[in-house]
Amino acid sequence: MVPGKVLRGTLPRVDGQGLSKLDRFVLDRLDRGVVLLDAEGCLLDANDLAQRVLLNSSGLSVRNGRLCFADSTLEERFNRMLRTSRAGTSASALAVCIRRQGAPPHRILISTLPTNGDGSAVRFVALIYAPDEQREISLDVLTQLYGLTRAQADVARKLYAGYSVEETADALDLSHNTVRTHLKQIFSKCEVQSQAELLHTLAVGPHSL
Repeated sequence: MVPGKVLRGTLPRVDGQGLSKLDRFVLDRLDRGVVLLDAEGCLLDANDLAQRVLLNSSGLSVRNGRLCFADSTLEERFNRMLRTSRAGTSASALAVCIRRQGAPPHRILISTLPTNGDGSAVRFVALIYAPDEQREISLDVLTQLYGLTRAQADVARKLYAGYSVEETADALDLSHNTVRTHLKQIFSKCEVQSQAELLHTLAVGPHSL
């Protein structure tokens, strides 16, 4: 493989095969890492969140331009997926969990992309779910897009950051009943029925305006 440029001063990429400016603008705003790989498992491009994980994770990295797992079992599963794909057989998705001491695990899903004859070198996309890399949602998004009041937005931001209702109340110096009242109003404005639905809605939506 021809050595690629350095991706924004950090990770390698193959010229002309990575994300377009529009692709990157969109993908950099997702709350999950996105990595594009070629048939050999070499990195073609990655969004901002994926780069942070790859540069700081002890279980997942890029060596000599190639995505690598520190765990030998996971590395062999990944290599088997690559071999299956190169042999012309449709490889199933690879889902792995990287445990980390004192931190939430990183969950990675690698899927094979169909060959559509467009000349693209991209053969796999890896999605990285890294809870501790989630960005804060701006107050502007919560107030302007979802119509929340400032008090409701403060509650929503705490819940999205992983706080429980009780922890949110303590952090904002509110009673538990007040937080629950805000939460009911947030559900109504965001058109959801549960806290799980709320967190999903906030995760897949924009984080800044």
